[in-house]
Amino acid sequence: MGSATRILFHCAGDDDARMQDAVAAALGPEHPLAVWPDVGDPATIRYAVAWHPPDDFFDGLIALEAVFALAAGVDQLLRHPGLPAHVPLVRLDDAGMGNKMAEYVLHGVLHAHRGWPDLLAAARQERWLHDLDVTPAGRFRVGILGAGTLATAVARRLVANGYPVSCWSRGVRALPDGIDSVAGTAALDALLPRCRVLVCLLPLTPATRGILDTALLSALPRGAFLVNVARGEHLVEADLLALLDADHLSGAMLDVFAEEPLPERHPFWRHPKVLVSPHVSAPSGPEDSAAQVADSLRVVEAGGRPDGLVDRARGY
Repeated sequence: MGSATRILFHCAGDDDARMQDAVAAALGPEHPLAVWPDVGDPATIRYAVAWHPPDDFFDGLIALEAVFALAAGVDQLLRHPGLPAHVPLVRLDDAGMGNKMAEYVLHGVLHAHRGWPDLLAAARQERWLHDLDVTPAGRFRVGILGAGTLATAVARRLVANGYPVSCWSRGVRALPDGIDSVAGTAALDALLPRCRVLVCLLPLTPATRGILDTALLSALPRGAFLVNVARGEHLVEADLLALLDADHLSGAMLDVFAEEPLPERHPFWRHPKVLVSPHVSAPSGPEDSAAQVADSLRVVEAGGRPDGLVDRARGY
């Protein structure tokens, strides 16, 4: 690849050191890492690999040619005040997250399907709920908001376990056999009353912020269950709590929140119908993430279009 190309790295998280080592190994000596804040001469930086970089991360990077996000979601980078508008942004397309996400969501669907919200409520009352009716999986439809790589991986796993699955997107998407593809507002209106579980796997954009509100959630059938593994800002928290308290929804499994970590004494912690997990549904493994970043960078250097290239107008 010619002379060495300096890359600026920053990763905010528990695995930052491991991620740094993995990225350095995957890129090799021809792409030495400058680890922020030890930037050196910013004018010599051609690429950046980042997750939640600080506000001054992009200062002076006048030769920047591309930014590689260490995540599938890029809303935090698109909101960054210093990200140059002309620089391509590339996100992770899967990096091992698909299988983890599919396992997490399958757990949520099974929790709802096998009546665990009712079983847990009965257990708190020391009541023997022996006559719980269980609908066959083939009549227990799961709706997924989203039809991208992770949504498709989740849908495949659910279909393999006998569930009918519909993936919704704003535009028509080609999906694997066995997965129902629906698109547009009218199709969503028709889908929601049929969903026993609704899974949110949408990218966060101005159009999807707050999409999980009273209007949408109340269109689900009584007793439906919500799984949110996308972004906390998709959910209007007060609306969900009201529908849970009114017994319209049987429960919710939430892995993402508008404020993380979830604050102490937040109603979700103690609500009997809410399962809280700390944004762990599909962590991106350092080695898989680094390998994908390295592959994408080589495609960019060869003048190609990498998988995961973000359309800024769409927000993903």
